[in-house]
Amino acid sequence: MLQPKRSFWGKKPGFDTGDLLHFVVNAGFSFVIGAMVLYWGLTPLAMVLVVLSKWRIFAVQPRFWIPNIKANLVDVAVGISSVGLMHQSQESGWAYAWIVFYAVWLLFIKPKSSEIWVGVQSFTALVLGLVMLFGSLSLTEHAFVVSVLVWVVAWSSSRHFFSNFDEPHYKLLSLIWGLTVVQIAWYALHWLQYYSAGGLLISKAALLISIMAATLGSFYYAHRSERLTKNLVIENLALSGALISVLLLTAGWSPVL
Repeated sequence: MLQPKRSFWGKKPGFDTGDLLHFVVNAGFSFVIGAMVLYWGLTPLAMVLVVLSKWRIFAVQPRFWIPNIKANLVDVAVGISSVGLMHQSQESGWAYAWIVFYAVWLLFIKPKSSEIWVGVQSFTALVLGLVMLFGSLSLTEHAFVVSVLVWVVAWSSSRHFFSNFDEPHYKLLSLIWGLTVVQIAWYALHWLQYYSAGGLLISKAALLISIMAATLGSFYYAHRSERLTKNLVIENLALSGALISVLLLTAGWSPVL
């Protein structure tokens, strides 16, 4: 059976039956999800299946349901976003890359618990969630719905990031970040600009928010690890400023009303 407190493949060569079962179930789940989207046209049902796969959230006393839902929002966000990105890129071969990515997420990224990997998990949920939401052209016609979903993605990813550091003010910081992102998203919905890559429409607003998140997250991590220096701040601000400048200079400024 699967041994506790071990890496996926174990510390010694080889793996036991539990490891093999874990691999088969998660890899198989991602490929079934991919087949539902790309071959059977069941994208909404695939999203429902991703949510239902978290049934263990409710396999406890009701008083633990809300904390469990909060703790699993990042995983759900990545799962639903992966399904959405498969659907949006299904006209190209990149759709299959998203199937593989979701398998990698389930098998190797999601189980990690170090500070760096939790940061990767949070950033992944934020980026994929924003790209998927802004890339759904039919959804962007409903600004209020998009804003609510953007807030959920931003708040949950931020909460996931801060909670790993035992941050005493993680609730307040998560709310502030969520409100900041949703304000940017609200205005961005009136100036929708995209890059086209891998069969996807990648919103410049999603990239802008992602750059901000990476910069602020790196500052916070450096601060908590006592490695925050003046040079580090200048370097990160210069890099993020350059990237944001490119986004703004290459943007078309005709509003989409």
